[in-house]
Amino acid sequence: MNNQSLIVAKVAALKKNFESITYSGEYGSSCSVTILEPLLPRYESIISQLKKEFDGIFDDLPDLPLPKTSHDVYSKNQIMPLVNNLDYVLELYSNIRIGEKREEKQRPNRIFISHGRSQQWRQLQAYIEKDLEKNTLELAQEANLGRTILQKLSEEAKKCSIAIIVMTGDDLTEDGEIRARENVIHEIGFFQGLYGLGNVILLHESDVNIPTNIGGLVYINFPKDTIESTFGALHRELKVLMSS
Repeated sequence: MNNQSLIVAKVAALKKNFESITYSGEYGSSCSVTILEPLLPRYESIISQLKKEFDGIFDDLPDLPLPKTSHDVYSKNQIMPLVNNLDYVLELYSNIRIGEKREEKQRPNRIFISHGRSQQWRQLQAYIEKDLEKNTLELAQEANLGRTILQKLSEEAKKCSIAIIVMTGDDLTEDGEIRARENVIHEIGFFQGLYGLGNVILLHESDVNIPTNIGGLVYINFPKDTIESTFGALHRELKVLMSS
């Protein structure tokens, strides 16, 4: 559970505490300080955490002063605005989650192809589009529209839901180590963060160094200049990822 989910869970628990208060007195409109006062610091703390953690989403939440009393009771009218605030938080968070789910469902089943200098990606694109009849996107084939490379990558990546990274040996270090281009290494992490770990497929050319921070990544290996040897395994992966 991430911090935001934990805070919202606390909101729900606190709202339940408020709603479980038994009111008495004239017309059943008051409760004792011993019941309410332990809840007030928790309310203040949770509202503070919400505004800090959610980066402006709850800035329009009314900044209510905590109820005060010179007697031994609080009125129901003092408490209900706090409960309404908590209810608003839960309703808004629920709507945000619904919107996120809709965005996930609407994300197109298009495949982003990332690669280095090697032209083997063209064979890959032809296989995916002609044999598997799936749409692909390759960054250089899209119009620049005055964008920087990072802007273009960020915007075009949103048109896809899966990335295939072709990791070929394009660079040679001074000590003879074969490496992929730096942009390829960067895009592995970029797409894992954007699509999720399970939606990034790495096609790895034999003898190319794999950085230790991605050493545990599942990949499909292929000998140099034989990317077509990955197509069977790739088809199985895509069949699962694009079945919904």
